Amino acid sequence: MRRKTPFMSGNTKRKFKDNFWYLVFWPVYLAVFMALEVLDEGKTFHVVHCFVDDIIPFNEFFVIPYLTWHVLIPVTLVYTLVRETDNFRKLMRFFILTFTVVVVIYMVYPSCLELRPEVFPRENIFTDVVRFVYLVDTPTNVCPSLHIIGSLGLLFVSWDTRGKDSVPKKVFMALAVVFICLSTMFMKQHSFVDILVAIPVSFIGWVLCFRGKEIEKIETAINKN
Repeated sequence: MRRKTPFMSGNTKRKFKDNFWYLVFWPVYLAVFMALEVLDEGKTFHVVHCFVDDIIPFNEFFVIPYLTWHVLIPVTLVYTLVRETDNFRKLMRFFILTFTVVVVIYMVYPSCLELRPEVFPRENIFTDVVRFVYLVDTPTNVCPSLHIIGSLGLLFVSWDTRGKDSVPKKVFMALAVVFICLSTMFMKQHSFVDILVAIPVSFIGWVLCFRGKEIEKIETAINKN
């Protein structure tokens, strides 16, 4: 009788177990972010805007790369967890650090956008998708952009990818990140200012989590205790 192949190998199960505490961050982060959205009523928001926003036209087709972000992050996390555990840990440290900093910024300096078009220039399936995105994603808590920071995190981890197929992965990720960043502006989900502010936050995260050794030392000390 043919033996069934297990859904996950013993090695993969061990990796999930060893790195489980990293994954706990996501439900905690989502709960805090959603609570922040709910508790926004009564706050004074700072409108984010610059002249570049007025130059960039609305284009509903950019909803495709915009939504790609929501696929790339979990796919990259699962791939690195299974195949490149060290890179998974670097990426998760980056997300934990930068996303936490951004949430604190949102609490201290609530921001919002007034860029969304009142009437779409065209009606098609893509504008329908954009309309749904607008419905579920409020134009508040936007600066710095988590979309940009998350995309740059994916780019940084691709830089550390090794192997024969690493070059195509890096090229693909670089192109994906460029289009995702553009999509936030063409969809009027973010101001150019949000992107500018996200870059130094991402850079600090890259230095500390991908190139720095301090966080690794802290984790080693915690594990010893």
